[in-house]
Amino acid sequence: MIRHLLLMLFASILLFSNCQRKEQPVPKFDRGNATTVQIDLFPNYKNQVWYSLATNKVVGTNLKTDWDIAFEASAEGWHIILNGSKSMRASQMEISDLTQIKDTSGSTVQAKPDMPSGNLDSTAIGDWRNKEVCYLINRGYNENARFQGFWKLKIKSVSTTSFTFEYGDVYGKTVFEGIINKNSLYRFNAFSFTTKQQVQIEPPRNTYDLCFTQFTTVFTEPSFQYYQVTGVLTGSDIEVLKIPNKVFSEISITDTTLGAFSKRADIIGHDWKSYNLETNIYTTYDKIGYIIKDAQGFYYKLHFIDFYNDKGEKGYPVFEYVKL
Repeated sequence: MIRHLLLMLFASILLFSNCQRKEQPVPKFDRGNATTVQIDLFPNYKNQVWYSLATNKVVGTNLKTDWDIAFEASAEGWHIILNGSKSMRASQMEISDLTQIKDTSGSTVQAKPDMPSGNLDSTAIGDWRNKEVCYLINRGYNENARFQGFWKLKIKSVSTTSFTFEYGDVYGKTVFEGIINKNSLYRFNAFSFTTKQQVQIEPPRNTYDLCFTQFTTVFTEPSFQYYQVTGVLTGSDIEVLKIPNKVFSEISITDTTLGAFSKRADIIGHDWKSYNLETNIYTTYDKIGYIIKDAQGFYYKLHFIDFYNDKGEKGYPVFEYVKL
C-alpha cells in the first residue's frame, strides 16, 4: 500500500514538472561581420550624402548647391544656419531697410561662416531677434569653384509655425518676400536663393547618423584662416568617442570607458585622412577609429579605409563598421 502511494506521488511530481513552462534562453544578438560602405561624393565633392548605420542605407542625397540657408524647425526654434558646404559667410549690416543695401560696403563685422561644431549659439547670423539689422550673405562657391554672388537678407519674424524674411541680390533692385513653414519632423527647413523656394534637405530627425559633405573649418597654423574640407558631420543626439592608436579589430565595447563621448557634429570631421602636397594623394590613417552611440543607444565602431574608388578617383570615402 505504502509502495503504491509512493509511486503515485512520484508520478504526480513528474507530471507537474513536465507541465511547467520551460525557461527560454535569451537569443544572442547577431552582430555579424564588418559592413563596408562607399559614399559617392564625386571628385568635385558636389554631393551631400546622409547615411544611417542602423539600416545600412543612404537615406538622402542632394547637391550641395541645392540650398543656401536653413531655419530651425521646432516650434520654439529661431536659429538660422548657412550652407557650410559652399563656404558661405554672413556679416551684419546696421541698416534696417533692405532696399538701402546696393553693394557690399557698410558691413559692421567681418564676414564669417558657421562653425561645424553644430553649436547653434555661435552661428554667423546669430541672435537676430529684437534687432533692426540686415545681413550681407556671401553665397560661397559651387562644385566648380564658381562664386555664387552676394545676397542681402532681413529676418522679419518667427512664430511657432513659420519664419518670414526679405532677401535679394545685393546688386539687384528687387526685394523678395520669403516664408518658411516649419515642419517639426525635421531639425531644419532649408531655402534656396536660386529657386526662391523652401526645400527639404536634411532627412527627418534621428533617421541618419552621418552626413558626408564639405564644410568650413578653421586652421590656426601658420595663421588663422577658414578652409573648406571634406569629411563627416554627425546628426543630432549622436555621440562619438575617438579611438586613436588602436587597430580596428581590437576596438571593443570596453573601450567606451576610455573617455568622454562628444556631441560635437565635427568630432569625426576630416582628419581621418591626410593629404600629401608632393604626391597630391590622400591617405587614411590605419589606427584612428571611432565608437558611435546612436540616438537609440546602440554602439558601433567605425574606421575609414580609403578615399578613392576602384578607378582611383578621389571623393569616394570608404569605411567599415561593426555593431558592438
